[in-house]
Amino acid sequence: MLQQTIKQLLNFLGTPTGNWVVLGIVSVIMLAVVYHRWKQIPGLTIEIIQEDSWFINRDDNNRLAIVVSLLMKNKSASPIQFTKCKMSGYTPKIPPEKLFLEGYDKTIELTYPKYDSFAEIVSQSENPNSAYILNPYTEQRLWVYYESGIVTLTNMLRAPIVLKDINRKRKSLQSRIQRNIEQIQLYREAAMRW
Repeated sequence: MLQQTIKQLLNFLGTPTGNWVVLGIVSVIMLAVVYHRWKQIPGLTIEIIQEDSWFINRDDNNRLAIVVSLLMKNKSASPIQFTKCKMSGYTPKIPPEKLFLEGYDKTIELTYPKYDSFAEIVSQSENPNSAYILNPYTEQRLWVYYESGIVTLTNMLRAPIVLKDINRKRKSLQSRIQRNIEQIQLYREAAMRW
């Protein structure tokens, strides 16, 4: 049965109609590859800075607080102006002044990364079309704060991050973000008390 189907398929591909079908499929694939490359931000590479990227379950509003730190390199001769930085559909928020972890007998204040914050830079601008600018041939560190409506007990969060520039071109990256180690320790201490 399978051999007969393969034989009929090869016979069909040998006909002029079969040749046009193959040419059409190859053309569609090539157009998709060209369109994908055309939509990419040229000269930009992005990496997650793992030691400064974390998430916690917030006890005060039952949401996830997510801090993602990015190392961005512009290898092109023109500046890149980022207007959006979404993670799995969530837009960046202005981070709260302080984040605390509540333990059984202690409270821990979390510190944010020491470099630029995407939401603070874009929101402080008076221009409604403001953007974060990455100059040519430079490397910059940036952190972004997100809040998610889900609460999870897993210690790893996987989500895509998509950066869009002023020309509507994009760069995406799959991120793996770990739970804050101090919250893991608080959970372990709470489990030992039970």
